[in-house]
Amino acid sequence: MKTVADYMAEALRNLGVTHSFGIIGKSICPVVLKMVDYGIEFIPGRHESNSGFEASGYALKTGNLGVAFGTSGPGGTNLLTAAAHAKANNLPVLFITGHQSIKELGIPQCQDSSSYLADLAEMFRPATLFSKLIERGDHFSTIFNHAIAIALGGKRGPVHLCIPFDVQTEMLEECNIVFPERETLINYASLDRVITAINHSSNPLIIAGKGVNRSGAHKELIQLAETFNIPVVTSPGGKGAIPWDHPLYHGPIGVGGCTHGDDLLNHSDLYIVLGSRLSDMTICNLKRENHPETLIQFDCDPTFVGKILTSKTIQITGDVRDNLEFYLKGIDQATLPKRETIPFDYTEELPILSKLSLASILSTMSDLIPYNNTVFVDDGSHGFNAVKWYKVKKPGSFVFDAYFACMGNAIGMAIGAKVASPNETIFCLTGDGCFMMLGSEINAAVCKDIPVIFIVVNNMQLDMALKGMEKTTGRIDGTVYEVPMDVVKFAESLGATGFKCETAEQFSSAINEAVALNRVAVIELLTDRDEIPPTAHRVLNM
Repeated sequence: MKTVADYMAEALRNLGVTHSFGIIGKSICPVVLKMVDYGIEFIPGRHESNSGFEASGYALKTGNLGVAFGTSGPGGTNLLTAAAHAKANNLPVLFITGHQSIKELGIPQCQDSSSYLADLAEMFRPATLFSKLIERGDHFSTIFNHAIAIALGGKRGPVHLCIPFDVQTEMLEECNIVFPERETLINYASLDRVITAINHSSNPLIIAGKGVNRSGAHKELIQLAETFNIPVVTSPGGKGAIPWDHPLYHGPIGVGGCTHGDDLLNHSDLYIVLGSRLSDMTICNLKRENHPETLIQFDCDPTFVGKILTSKTIQITGDVRDNLEFYLKGIDQATLPKRETIPFDYTEELPILSKLSLASILSTMSDLIPYNNTVFVDDGSHGFNAVKWYKVKKPGSFVFDAYFACMGNAIGMAIGAKVASPNETIFCLTGDGCFMMLGSEINAAVCKDIPVIFIVVNNMQLDMALKGMEKTTGRIDGTVYEVPMDVVKFAESLGATGFKCETAEQFSSAINEAVALNRVAVIELLTDRDEIPPTAHRVLNM
């Protein structure tokens, strides 16, 4: 006989999970310790939100299940933001929270997770694809199997299990764990409609979204574009779906986008949307009268498909790469229309500033770093500056969430990704506002020797909020740090190597040294606080 905790730890190990992330506490101890006993390394966080983001970064890099846990009560509520972030990004993460013993329900408890105080099973429902309290050991296998199947299913995303202490330690004679097989959902019936719509279009446009990066459909995207000679633009989250210098790439659109890309958006009769919800961050500059006649939308989640634009819609549900592979095989090259490829330089002039320009730094950064890299980008002005100016060379190496957009997520994501991909150079581009929220997690990276390079843009203010409020209200209340952060001192106090940069030359030197050191490094960029970010034109015209 083995405990429920034994069966769970053994199942996760057999599923290929090598690391888990979280902060330990009494109510979750049995499961966490069993994971360690079964060879799953435990990465202790400094805040549960970061641990959840780390599990997401791990899931993104491995394509497998990430695991994050917190103790009952506030440990669980601290994980909620990370769970919602994982849901917004279709990342399969198992969130495990503790709970007081079932036999003690109804007794006032410290860090109560029941309906008497903070009902975690209920709280996690809207933030995950599935959330359940396991009330008995003999229910464990059925609920666990169901949760894992959902997390790794066609839609992919986070699930949550709240497990009472006495259920974790309950002995079971047997436990039937079933590992899910990868789902392949192909829309066979729509092939002719898709090919016909493309062939009949005079000005088609491919909008590559985050789904291309999540599914790894970079090769298929390029093949589709080159087969039909169709220009490609990227949503903020889709940045990096195609190399920046590909002749059919016409730049980013939306917030952080380029003027040329948004012009194409307003003059196309067909959109081929690959893994984008078409949120306000992507189509803020699309005028309602310019909605295309036809929309072909590929997405694993049909929630918003065909519901944002007034266009006639062909819905393709399922994994973007799976469906593109099928559709590309069905193309008769002899029937393709002849379209001329018109190369276009979508880049714009860099701002001229008296102090260090973030735009200028980002426009040259990819020339300074190893090709085998991934850059995790936090939310804020620095993030949309990166969308506009950073030149992605390696497809899929730019990770940015403009949808749920929680500040600080990239800090944990980068750490979890480095755990999963130790031979890759991992960067985190964050801001002083994000770093003040969750920057203490660099100590976890230091303690476990997880050598991520953090680039912290320090303009001594909540820049995106400040510039937006100043434009719309004329006020900047609560956006300026009267006592700004000394990022290098903070980083060094937590055991990291710090670099302070006020010039492009200093930044180049810091990057080279940080890469060579192969340890946790924090590069502080003291940029011009008056630099105007590419975020001011977020106006819906739908």
